[in-house]
Amino acid sequence: MDFFDWKVEMVGSLKPYIDKENKRMAVLTNVDDEIHIVLEFDGDNHLVIHPRWNIVITVLGDKHLRLTTNS
Repeated sequence: MDFFDWKVEMVGSLKPYIDKENKRMAVLTNVDDEIHIVLEFDGDNHLVIHPRWNIVITVLGDKHLRLTTNS
């Protein structure tokens, strides 16, 4: 999926919620019971990542991430 100028891949057990107006994305489990990560852009348009302990972030290339869980 595209998140502004970033490509974000994620496993099927994760579900994104995107707030385009505020340039934020929260990634939860499919049953919406746990937040795994929040991505947002700061005032300088840099991507800021707020991970939790149960997420694995893999950098696949320039502006290209893969999100998986570690469980």
